[in-house]
Amino acid sequence: MKLESFVILEEKKSINYELNLSTSMRIHSVFHIFLLKSADSNSSIQTESSEIDSESQNIKYEVEDILNQQNIKDQSH
Repeated sequence: MKLESFVILEEKKSINYELNLSTSMRIHSVFHIFLLKSADSNSSIQTESSEIDSESQNIKYEVEDILNQQNIKDQSH
């Protein structure tokens, strides 16, 4: 899913960035650098909350297969 451009609030350890997201988005605001893309110079910056399609927030997925797991302190993860 690609969203609009957002202002970076803080760089965290040079690989994570906290973005200025609306609280209505209901997602964590810190992203790894590999998940972000530089905005074009003519892109508009998202400065106010926008409505999020409620149907897209309530999508349920069914697990087809677990590809890998690891044990940490005798518990599967």
